[in-house]
Amino acid sequence: MRALIADDSRIVRATLTKHLGDLFEFAEAHDGEEAWDSLLRDEEIALLITDLTMPRLDGYGLLRRMRASKAQRLREMPVVVVSGADEMEERRLAREAGATDLITKGMATARLVSRLDLLAQLVIAQQEYEEAADAAAASGQATVTVSPYLLQSGAERRLGYAIRQQENFALLSLCLSVPDGVDHASLRRDLEAMLRQILRQTDAVARTGSADFTIVTSNVEPASLSGFAGRLCRAATEAAAERHGAGTVVCCGTASLAEYSSGQPPSLHELWDAARRRAIAGLGSGKSGVIGREEESAASAG
Repeated sequence: MRALIADDSRIVRATLTKHLGDLFEFAEAHDGEEAWDSLLRDEEIALLITDLTMPRLDGYGLLRRMRASKAQRLREMPVVVVSGADEMEERRLAREAGATDLITKGMATARLVSRLDLLAQLVIAQQEYEEAADAAAASGQATVTVSPYLLQSGAERRLGYAIRQQENFALLSLCLSVPDGVDHASLRRDLEAMLRQILRQTDAVARTGSADFTIVTSNVEPASLSGFAGRLCRAATEAAAERHGAGTVVCCGTASLAEYSSGQPPSLHELWDAARRRAIAGLGSGKSGVIGREEESAASAG
C-alpha cells in the first residue's frame, strides 16, 4: 500500500519511513503544496500522514482542500495528522478540518505501528467492500454491512454525541481465525445473516477484514456490553460450525467510552485500536471468547 508523508522535517520523514516501512511504500513531500500535487498525480496513494505546520500550505489547509475536492478518493482518504503535542484544541481543529486520526511525535513505536496498521486494514477493507458491493449489486443480493468509511464517519458523529450527552458508546471487533480450506466468501455471507438477526437497527457494522467485522453500538450499559459481545461470539461460532465445520476461533474485543470516565475522552481510533488489539490477543490464546478491559488486564497480570 502506498502512503504519502508530508512534513518539512527530513528527520520526521526519515523516522516514520524507518518505523513504518513494513506497512507502506512511501512517497514524500516537503510542504502542503507539494503534497497536494502528489495526491493529484499519484492515484496509488491510499493514505496521507501530514504535519500541521508546513510552509506554503499547512496541514489544515491541505485537509480542507482534500475534503472539498471533486475527487471521491481525496474526500474519503484517511489522513493522519502528526502533532508535536497532544492538545485538545489542536485535536479538535484537526478533526474539524477532516483528519481521521492524530498521533504525537513522541508516541511509542509499537503504538504508532498499531494505529497505522489499523488504518491500513481500513483502506484494504474499503477496497474489498467496494468490490463485494459491486458483485452483490450485480447478483441482486443485499448486505447488512456498510462501507468501512461510512461506519467510521457515522461512528465519529455518534461518539461526539455520546460524549456531549454523557452516554456510553462502544466498539466491538469480531475477529475469526478460520481453518484452512474454508470458503471465506461463503463464511462472510453466513456471518452477515447471523448479524442481521442479532444486531439492533441502531447498531452499525462493517466488514474490516477477510472474515472480521467491526460493530458500533451506543446507549448500551457498560455492564451489558460483555453479554452482548458474548452472544455475538457464540452465534458466530455456531454459524461457522454449522456450515463450515469445527475449528473456527471467534473472539470479540470490546472498547467503550465508559473506560475513560476521567481525563480526556478517547478518539474513535483509540477505541477502534483497543477493541481490535484485544480481539487479536484473544485469537492468540486459541479460545473463543470476549476480551474487554478487565480480561486484557488479567491476561497482562498473569
